[in-house]
Amino acid sequence: MTIEPNGDGRGQGGTVVFRGSFHRARRERGDDLAPGDAQDLVARPTATGPWTGPHPANVAALLALAHHVQRLIDAGRIADRAEVARRLHWTRARISQVMDLLLLAPDIQEEVLFLEAGTHVTERGLRAVVRHEAWRDQRNSFAASTTKLLPRKGC
Repeated sequence: MTIEPNGDGRGQGGTVVFRGSFHRARRERGDDLAPGDAQDLVARPTATGPWTGPHPANVAALLALAHHVQRLIDAGRIADRAEVARRLHWTRARISQVMDLLLLAPDIQEEVLFLEAGTHVTERGLRAVVRHEAWRDQRNSFAASTTKLLPRKGC
């Protein structure tokens, strides 16, 4: 890499031009959401090899994460959502968005958890459903938004 100063050489005016390539190295974060021994309530499954089944939709993984985080908070292993945000290196607003998925009606949550990758149900779309306080209204909104997106059962 070379640095070429432009200007009069006296530090007044001009710009500095960098020529070369930059490489951004990503380092692995060694952070764990809840370090320590796993209790029965939040026991971690043991790895048995690479997953060969269908991949879940991104929104399903976020909903599962929200449930996991809520269990950790309820068990007292994590103090609050702000601590979750610090440990995951996310903003508190992003944690709130993900945790708001827990406000969905239970039957909608179940349907979302079993979605496979490639479905067009997005987190942004579910945020519009969560805005409705009544579960009946959520069900109507979810049905209206997914009628054209999800494949019909039995076809």
